[in-house]
Amino acid sequence: MRLRFLLSFLALFPLVLSATHNRAGEIIVRAAGCDNASDQLTVCATIITYTETAQTDVDRDSLELFWGDGSSEFIGRTQITPTSTAGIQRNEYTFCHRYSSAGRYVLSFQDVNRVRGVRNIPGSVNIPFSVTTSFSLVNPILNGCNSSPELSQSPIDNACIGSVWTHNPGAFDIDGDSLAFEFTQASFAPGNPIPNYVLPNQVPGSSGDLTIDPRTGQITWDSPSLPGEYNLAFLVKSFRNGQPLDTLVRDMQVFVDDCSNEPPVIELAREEICVVAGELVEFDVIATAPLGDTEQQVSLTATGRPFDLENNPATFLPNETGFQADPVRRTFRWQTSCSDVRDQEYFLVFRALDNGPPRPSGLATLRSVSIKVVAPPPTDLQTTVEEDLVTLTWENPYACQESTQPDFVGFTVWRREGSNNFAPDTCETGLAGRGYTQLTNTEISDVDDNGRYVFEDMDVIRGRTYCYRVVAVLSLRAASTNLRFQNFESIPSEEICVQLDRDIPLLTKVDVVETSSTQGVVDVCWLLPSANSLDTVANSGPYRYVLSRATGQTTDPAAFSSIATFETPFFGGDVDTCYTDSNLDTEGSAYSYRIELFVGGGTEAVGPAQPASTVRLSGDPTDRANALSWTETVPWANLEYEVYRRDPGATDFNQLATVTEMSYRDTGLVNEQEYCYYIRSVGSYNIDDIPSPLLNRSQQLCLTPEDDVAPCAPALAVESACERQVDCSDIDNLFNRLTWEAPREVCGDDDVAGYRIYFTLDSIGDPILVKTIDDPDEVTFNHAPPDGIVGCYTVTAFDIDGNESETSNRVCVENCPIYELPNVFTPNGDGRNDRLEPIAQCFVEQVSLKIFNRWGQLVFETENPGIDWDGTNLNGEALPSGTYYYIGQIFERRFTGIAQSESPVSGYVELITNR
Repeated sequence: MRLRFLLSFLALFPLVLSATHNRAGEIIVRAAGCDNASDQLTVCATIITYTETAQTDVDRDSLELFWGDGSSEFIGRTQITPTSTAGIQRNEYTFCHRYSSAGRYVLSFQDVNRVRGVRNIPGSVNIPFSVTTSFSLVNPILNGCNSSPELSQSPIDNACIGSVWTHNPGAFDIDGDSLAFEFTQASFAPGNPIPNYVLPNQVPGSSGDLTIDPRTGQITWDSPSLPGEYNLAFLVKSFRNGQPLDTLVRDMQVFVDDCSNEPPVIELAREEICVVAGELVEFDVIATAPLGDTEQQVSLTATGRPFDLENNPATFLPNETGFQADPVRRTFRWQTSCSDVRDQEYFLVFRALDNGPPRPSGLATLRSVSIKVVAPPPTDLQTTVEEDLVTLTWENPYACQESTQPDFVGFTVWRREGSNNFAPDTCETGLAGRGYTQLTNTEISDVDDNGRYVFEDMDVIRGRTYCYRVVAVLSLRAASTNLRFQNFESIPSEEICVQLDRDIPLLTKVDVVETSSTQGVVDVCWLLPSANSLDTVANSGPYRYVLSRATGQTTDPAAFSSIATFETPFFGGDVDTCYTDSNLDTEGSAYSYRIELFVGGGTEAVGPAQPASTVRLSGDPTDRANALSWTETVPWANLEYEVYRRDPGATDFNQLATVTEMSYRDTGLVNEQEYCYYIRSVGSYNIDDIPSPLLNRSQQLCLTPEDDVAPCAPALAVESACERQVDCSDIDNLFNRLTWEAPREVCGDDDVAGYRIYFTLDSIGDPILVKTIDDPDEVTFNHAPPDGIVGCYTVTAFDIDGNESETSNRVCVENCPIYELPNVFTPNGDGRNDRLEPIAQCFVEQVSLKIFNRWGQLVFETENPGIDWDGTNLNGEALPSGTYYYIGQIFERRFTGIAQSESPVSGYVELITNR
């Protein structure tokens, strides 16, 4: 919805209304029915405002809260609290509401008016105060409960010119969700930023850098230079598992005085702390006045979520209040537990306040400390090794085994070949990116006969070195169903490694020497068993080595056939360890090999063979590029791959790149020219007595790139008649202006011959081609839909070969209400401008409009879009000249019919008569 209001009366009629009292505020929302399966759609919201106590004639005993689902309610005040700033009180208005379904709702309220003289809000005395909170009512069965962020520090603060001002809202989330902060614009109505609002440091004559830390919320202004009152709005956003949930708007106020004072100093040893659950967090905080302020006293306070915990609240001692001679030293102490484990840090805000100017409250300094509590690692890993089995055990009980919310779930077991013996950092949990592979599909908690936790790894290969770590997993659960919705991994355990006996021969080379459909050649090499591992008494000679081959990449023993046999009567006797396999179709197929040891004339091999295949290269030619990929089946670990290319007309291959993934895209080529490739893998068994690296080539593959790639999709934008602010009563103005970024701007693609524009009347219909443009430089088009301006658009690009891109982003245009009201009317009976009527309106079927006087009394209401107000009250009595405030809802024509607009309409009109 787009609404236009003419606010020039603020400059033409600088009348000061009496209803001026709002200084700061926000809306917090808490889930109310999470523990009750039949009441999980209920939330309780609290409007918090900071107002002047002297304005008793406009003191609000109730405020109207819009719930974001089309309903609203007047909520009575539930609490009044004096603040430390004389003449300002804190008001709370709390009420509960049941929604019809889960979803995202924007809660809002608006009240007249702000205080006068706010430097960065021109005409603030006539500007309403309004804040919103976007709240996600989630399904608690699947996602757990959700409540909005809350703020523990007062939004009224003082500053002196020339001194650095700091503030921290002390934000926390009772669900443990992550928070982020950013500045936003102050609003006069939901979704309507105040015209000409600027940040305090951007006011003419002001200066200094004004920043907000996106992680901690710490606001710093270095330094104010212009005395006055300023408002500052910022967002507090919450995230769970990386997904956005809520956005709270706080609108706060700063008093900047022309005073000579430096803020207090807070001494902290650390600002970021990571602890293992169960450890004690204890440190001193010292607050002092600057050296030059010898007569000043200081108070030191702290806020933060740890102080509100039910079972193990933090303390800040000694518990002395008021101003004291500096230095003031207090000790923070928090005995953490497993129930405190979260991904999100706990933030503490320490506030030091002096008793110097500006009076009566002085200057404050705020500093934050983050504390992250992580789950402890599993301990005392031990291993036992059998022939084809590694048994891993660790200590039982686990330190957080009895934890609830988060609950202890179990363990995951991780393995890698070769060691990565890093020392786990206290703040680093899990094993992502450390080169380990998770062996358990889900958490385990099996216990062996000795009472220790146990895991059996049966997927092991003889001769390999395996290293293990274990991670514990804790989880938050939905109260009503016990389903998990958020997991926390512990610090990983210490690493433990084992090496299995190498009592079988191991392949080390499967290298394509010649690529041909009939004369292909593969070199195969292997290592004999380790003399230290093979029991030659139990496995006496003769020793017969059998090499087998299978077509393709396979490990199925039935697919292999013997191709060569090598025999020696003694284990240490001479025997071949390489074989050249010839007359193969290496052009059309990969090959796999096995080497097995038979002893004493037996028919059963010593241990299972470990097959290895040739590297098989494949590719897809495309526009000026070749996309390469390859596969392999090998018992060793390939660490990287070298890509070699032979250019058109050349005789030799040159190394092109080294990669770790099994794919590579070769770009910048010339279409219709042949390029040939092969891959050389670089691998290792990670065993000390086996040579490394192991180098093996793929077959050669030749490709010819060709243009079969469409351009990338354009990026579309649509400007409607509403956004162009034209006269919507003129049908010639009812068109949508399409503009798009060409593929060269989006992705650097110049291969474009033109564009196709598609249109549909709704968001689900099949797009219809409405225009083909055969000019790659023409990137605009005007389209007039058959019914108003409603419809959805996409654009594609095509090249000279006829390749058409994917569709662009789809942009849908709604019939939006254009509802322009005058800011002045004169019901004086002269026949001109005697009634309040819209200057222009389009696509508006109905309104629900209420008009109030400056005392908040209702004087007129209507559902007529034409309003037709003659300046009389509900009793038909003529009203005096003055400024009147209106608020209401608009009902507009949309895709689906008549619907209420998302945001209320509000503004002011000046009534001028001879009375």
